[in-house]
Amino acid sequence: MKANILLTAVFFISLFFGGCSTQGNDEKKLPMEIILDGTYSAIEDKREVLLNNNDDYQKLMADVYKNLDQMPRIPVVDFNKNSVVAVFIGNRSNGGFMVAIDSITETKNLTVNITETTPGSTCIVTDAITRPFTLVKIPKTEAKPVFKTKQIVKECQQ
Repeated sequence: MKANILLTAVFFISLFFGGCSTQGNDEKKLPMEIILDGTYSAIEDKREVLLNNNDDYQKLMADVYKNLDQMPRIPVVDFNKNSVVAVFIGNRSNGGFMVAIDSITETKNLTVNITETTPGSTCIVTDAITRPFTLVKIPKTEAKPVFKTKQIVKECQQ
């Protein structure tokens, strides 16, 4: 008798806690593909955007390459199926800076997790001004983007 009561209690406790752990957890990690990244763009300010149409994408790419005499081939994106997330960290006084989109998750909002890397004091870097950026393609979304940035310093080996 005691064993049945104990077994029933364990069953209901596990059912209760098991049910609670999944409630409200509709977070979905989105697949992403880097379509363009680099350390030199013509965009001098910090900018984080979600693009959902070709017109906005073409305007952004014109800004990226406005300092060139001839625009290179722009990666093609099917905006019926995809959105583009673009991150620019703006002017940096020298080389060694990088930006990466680590992951993108979707719930009510679109959470874009970004890492900005700064060169450490032991790094040998170029004195040229750089403007790191990255653009990734994700499945089409209308969710409002929330950008979360962490900054790390990467020391170099001597």
